[in-house]
Amino acid sequence: MDDPIKSARDGVALVGEILKAAGENPNVKEAGSNLGQTALTITKTINNALLPLAAVNFAFDKARRYFAERFQEDISRKASAIPVGDMVEPKASIAGPALQGLAFTHEEPNLKDMYLSLLATAMDGRVAPEAHPAFVEIIKQLNSEEASLLRGLLNIDGSVPIAEVRISEVGQQGWRVLTTHLMNLCNLTDGTPVETPRNAAMVDNWLRLGLVEVDYGKQLIGVDAYAWVEKRPEYFNLRSQREDEKNILSFGRGVIGRTALGLQFAKAAGLLQ
Repeated sequence: MDDPIKSARDGVALVGEILKAAGENPNVKEAGSNLGQTALTITKTINNALLPLAAVNFAFDKARRYFAERFQEDISRKASAIPVGDMVEPKASIAGPALQGLAFTHEEPNLKDMYLSLLATAMDGRVAPEAHPAFVEIIKQLNSEEASLLRGLLNIDGSVPIAEVRISEVGQQGWRVLTTHLMNLCNLTDGTPVETPRNAAMVDNWLRLGLVEVDYGKQLIGVDAYAWVEKRPEYFNLRSQREDEKNILSFGRGVIGRTALGLQFAKAAGLLQ
């Protein structure tokens, strides 16, 4: 049986040599000193940072190939804009877990990009404090689908409308919530509504992680701010299924926006455009 610790150390040596070779390659030096400095900086922490990969059993072969063949190019590209004088050694509390996360997600572009960006932030002395260790755990608790939607939301400076669909009995006070966290998600090409069945759960996840806040006690001002709600396919479907002579469908207005933590995460993970 393979010793996972030995395998991890082999992986460490392999990646370390690749990065070291890249730093000594004349072609790399001709391209500029940043890439070589990047390789040197990463190599200093690679022995400790990659040891958590010992726990990656079922995916280790793919992970090892990624770190051997593509990681150096990926992280060098991310760190290429860092001035040599500002290059610092990333904290092990960030580098180790981030590299472990990469072992699992290097085939998922949205998540891989966030890990690489977080590593690059941790290596940039000008902004390294923005790279909080908790951000690795946040990325681990996102999937590719919600990572894409979250990017758009965290780029908005301010609140955007959100709604919950309610149903009430005729002549009675109060209501029941049929679906919550409804947002006006549209195709960027033609503007048609896009249904995301897991949208409410995704927003709950972002709330749990502290990246956004939702308030149904507030609403945006403007006649048309919520005009989209009754035009959404989700609302139309619920109306056709649940509304009758005894039950009336309506919706509650609210707002959703990034938190201070969400903004810092977006900066550190490369989500801001």
